[in-house]
Amino acid sequence: MFFLEIIAWILFSCVLMSFIEHQVHAHLMHRKNFLSERSAAFKKTFEMHAIFHHHHYLKVFADEPVPDGEDREIRMRVWKAAIKAIPFVLVIGPFSWLGAAIFVAVACTHHWIWNKIHLEMHKPEQRGFSRWPIYKFLARYHFMHHRRPDKNFNVVFPCADFVFGTYIEPGLEDLKLMNEQGFCNPKQIEFLKSVEERERKTPAKCI
Repeated sequence: MFFLEIIAWILFSCVLMSFIEHQVHAHLMHRKNFLSERSAAFKKTFEMHAIFHHHHYLKVFADEPVPDGEDREIRMRVWKAAIKAIPFVLVIGPFSWLGAAIFVAVACTHHWIWNKIHLEMHKPEQRGFSRWPIYKFLARYHFMHHRRPDKNFNVVFPCADFVFGTYIEPGLEDLKLMNEQGFCNPKQIEFLKSVEERERKTPAKCI
């Protein structure tokens, strides 16, 4: 019973983090708002992400790895996750301190995973997990966010995008670009091959 309670709180925390990730990404990192107009810290968050980060990776999704300290717009501070979790702990705590503790752990894990996969997406070093299907799925998911900054706000826990209607599927040109990055799954690769084969067999139209 205790084990099932832990699993339930982990699942709850992951879903909650998905919604938090979505709302923070969509409203604080991509839009000027009440906070960014009145707080230098929130203004910097918006400018570093929506302007600097998205402008830098507008046409090129990945570039050369950089030394630590030169990737601030990509990384998140793991220790800050515990601080950010405090308001939620105050709500969850009265019902279950186990749930509150698990939420803090999930929030910190979320930031740690974000750092690993987000850095590998934009500054690839071919880390071991870069060949995992789950990583390639998240990379394709985030690739589409850079193609459409108003879509696919989730990075680590893709759930809330489906609820809020902000998920977008890749089109043919998107898949071609993803394949160049090595993100496509076998089914998508076969689809692209069939498209190329069809294009080769289609006679060119005379102008």
